[in-house]
Amino acid sequence: MSKVKSESLKKHNHRKIYHDIYQIKPNQTIILLLPELKYVSQRMLTSYHMNWDGRPEPKDEKWLAWKVVNQLKQITKEELEYKFKLMPPEIVWQEKKEDDISIVDQMMLVADCVTDEMFARAIDRVKKNLRINELPPITFVKASPTLCAQRLHIGHYQHTDKTLQELKDDIEKKGYRTKSTHREIYLTPAMDCHPPETWKTIVRVEVEKNQYRDCKRKVIGTHNF
Repeated sequence: MSKVKSESLKKHNHRKIYHDIYQIKPNQTIILLLPELKYVSQRMLTSYHMNWDGRPEPKDEKWLAWKVVNQLKQITKEELEYKFKLMPPEIVWQEKKEDDISIVDQMMLVADCVTDEMFARAIDRVKKNLRINELPPITFVKASPTLCAQRLHIGHYQHTDKTLQELKDDIEKKGYRTKSTHREIYLTPAMDCHPPETWKTIVRVEVEKNQYRDCKRKVIGTHNF
């Protein structure tokens, strides 16, 4: 592909492609069925700098998954003429350990056209560029369609606990319950030009219908009071 042709390619912004996921308003809880999505994900056992502009920054491990995503961007552009914009980092907070250390999956969404074979080549390129034999645990995740609830937090990501609790309260009122640990998607770039009071973070949990609550309502409904 010539340089001129490469530069003329349209850059696909998946924030706009998945408008219902990323373009949400504050002060409301949305329940939606996510389509099948693909991610590059890195499992880490780490603590975080919680004053990093725009998103937490791992202290104890290096986040290298984004380097794999950059290689995938290059591969899809060169071989499929598909350019895609780098997506915001996401953290699934799996388990809290001692001394502020957590087990997390830190990940980034990639284009639907990415394949297992492309991912394997991207891994090899990163290892070659870094001159190392092995990378941390980085995987290619193909997430099935999933029912989720999410809410937009505006302000410092240190204070997303309040938004998470509001999210849980809302889904319970709507007859759902959580079925996973929560995920945070850091929409604001890590740059000094964005003051913390304007930072945007999507807080998300997987949900399912609260069958116990539905059954209880039916049982109560059969009684005469």
